[in-house]
Amino acid sequence: MRLYVTGGTGLVGSNVIRLARQRGIEVIASQYGPLPEWAVDYQLDPLDLADHDGIRRSIRKYKPDVVIHAAAILDQIVMDTQRELCWSLMVDGTRALAEACREVEARLVFVSSDWVFDGRADIVDETSPPCPVNFYGVMKVASERELGAMDGLNYAVGRLAGIYGLNYAAPSLLRKENGLGFDFSVYVIHRLAAGLPAVVWTGPKVNDEAHPTLASDCADMLLRLAQHDGNGGRVDTGSSIFHCFGSECVNRIDLAHQIAAAFDADPSLIMPARTDQSVLDEMRHIGIPYRTRASTKRTAKALGRRAFNVKEGLAAFRQEWDEFWA
Repeated sequence: MRLYVTGGTGLVGSNVIRLARQRGIEVIASQYGPLPEWAVDYQLDPLDLADHDGIRRSIRKYKPDVVIHAAAILDQIVMDTQRELCWSLMVDGTRALAEACREVEARLVFVSSDWVFDGRADIVDETSPPCPVNFYGVMKVASERELGAMDGLNYAVGRLAGIYGLNYAAPSLLRKENGLGFDFSVYVIHRLAAGLPAVVWTGPKVNDEAHPTLASDCADMLLRLAQHDGNGGRVDTGSSIFHCFGSECVNRIDLAHQIAAAFDADPSLIMPARTDQSVLDEMRHIGIPYRTRASTKRTAKALGRRAFNVKEGLAAFRQEWDEFWA
């Protein structure tokens, strides 16, 4: 299989590439911004997702069997203040990629998010109607809908949530700061590993409950979505949307304490605190889902396995962490 990955120097993309190469899969990775921080054993192709003609040229050039589209803008302030640019990258760029995939008969796996939901329902599943509360979620929903409306496209949507792990292409890009989202695990780990207090915001405007997802684990789920026969067949699910995130929901404080246990750290260093006022001021116009509690059973049945629960994911990450920094 020839696999094309966008966002190869990101957290998700780097884990997809690492796992694919371990399995002997040929990889082409689009490259924009920082290069990988060491020599790689796959092809790099410079690509700007705002260059829609360039997207089509690249896919026509490499003619992949599958594209995993993991590239995304994650800065909420940029998305809120530069909406036209972000729409061009995130939505129009996805449509151009999908059109090119359809042309060369490649399967497209689009990486979406649990933030397509507003967090108000007791529980959602793969068939629940989306209701985003910020522009990031709006763009993910728009992209999902665009793909669903395209005739003749072989595709799947893999939604992710609360991703943590090692960036195997560019470790320096790992976010080690506190945040409002549920991707704060690496921040907590770095603080605890250094014997420093880890402040966990529990006040207003935080994603307080979600499904933490180990990047290497969701990479396996995305590669399972990528598998298809030579005639363009697809996983038989009855749906094109999959919840490829951790199988267990947890709140922020419980997750921080489970991190401390997994890394043999002092739990007294975990410090619940009201959300920083300067962050609240900066994000005052941007909605954050309070909780994202979802079912993953349909996806687990379709893909032949469930994703890790919290304890399993952290145990696997502790092993990856120790091996990486040994």
